[in-house]
Amino acid sequence: MDALSAHGYHVTRCQDPVTADQLKPTTIIRAGLLYVENEDPDALSAVERLIAASDFEWVALIDPQRSTHPSVRYALGQLFHSVHSPDDIPGLHCLLLHIVRRHATAAIAMNRSSFQVAGKKIVSRAPCMRRVIEQIQVVAGVNAPVFITGESGTGKELAARAIHELSPRADAPFITVNCGAIPPNLIQSELFGYEKGAFTDANNRRMGKIEAASGGTLFLDEVSELPYDLQANFLRFIESGSISRLGSHRETHTDVRIIAASNRDVPLLVEEGRFRQDLFYRLNVLEIRMPPLRERKQDIEPLVELFFERFKHYRPPGLVGISPQAMRLLHEHDWPGNIRELMNTVCRAMLMSDTPFIEVADLPIDNPNRPRRPATLEEIRQQAERTTIVNALKRSRHNVARASRELGVSRVTLYRLMDKYDIQRLDDRP
Repeated sequence: MDALSAHGYHVTRCQDPVTADQLKPTTIIRAGLLYVENEDPDALSAVERLIAASDFEWVALIDPQRSTHPSVRYALGQLFHSVHSPDDIPGLHCLLLHIVRRHATAAIAMNRSSFQVAGKKIVSRAPCMRRVIEQIQVVAGVNAPVFITGESGTGKELAARAIHELSPRADAPFITVNCGAIPPNLIQSELFGYEKGAFTDANNRRMGKIEAASGGTLFLDEVSELPYDLQANFLRFIESGSISRLGSHRETHTDVRIIAASNRDVPLLVEEGRFRQDLFYRLNVLEIRMPPLRERKQDIEPLVELFFERFKHYRPPGLVGISPQAMRLLHEHDWPGNIRELMNTVCRAMLMSDTPFIEVADLPIDNPNRPRRPATLEEIRQQAERTTIVNALKRSRHNVARASRELGVSRVTLYRLMDKYDIQRLDDRP
């Protein structure tokens, strides 16, 4: 270890895989070294879990001339980037330098995934968000309905605006309708408009949101809250491209692209009979899933920097940044409110801080050591499924055909699951 430190590496030593696993949330690691001191096949499961959950390469340190247990030898070949002699420090330095440079190349590629939307910046280092940005750029040029899913605060409206601004309709209106914020008895007139005298207090003719968006994009936020009896009328508009104002028998043709979004499980609402299946199919032609912040925690630091710049008018004189302890607390938080919660937290901390750096006491976050909410059955199932796929890919050296045979699924299904769980394909690695 001293020899590696002399080459400029920052080395953290751990006694066992469990201790090493605890470092990951708070420490930036570029490579892992595992010294094979005793060959206990029973310890392989802990090693496999550690490597499968890591986003960096591991090197096994063992004497190449030493005979090994068959199961240990198999694990060395399947799980590790390479096997190296602990005595060959120059060779190990060359190998680690190669791994670190590859990570640096990946970091540069991740930092390029950003662009401006409506005066705001979409920025990300997470592979799952890079895929979202790529999807946005692709679907923007296709004149078809888009359905955006994701929890509250993940940026669904910003994604919808990005699709509009990158599309040929960018110079036309972008009209937003929050279906959950309009009373059910008013939403029909809000969408379709009305003629004078159509109902009490209708003193003048009014254009609806659909007509106002003609030539541009209509964004239906929280479309799952659309009243069931109105869904048939909206489906007819999508199919015909025409609307009738309340109190009028004359149809008006509109050229509108529909982007819908919801933070609810709409397929479940369809099964329960609370959302029309035919309308869901018409809205869900192209789908984009916005990942929650807890799945992209590597974005917390660049987002904090972005908010520091955006809200610099809130920044008191002398405040220059955030302390490492406070940044660690931000990484440990679960962020149920996602990016919106992070933005409000940083903004409040900037207002409350009276020191050069935002400290832990300035953050309105509960004690991170408190018990977290129990995981749902769906979250447990998804985590187990992702871990199983990652382990199978590790064992097969990312040979999808072999992994799919081991898992008992087709290659197409495995590729779909890899995309779903943001598991990087071998040919996508920098």
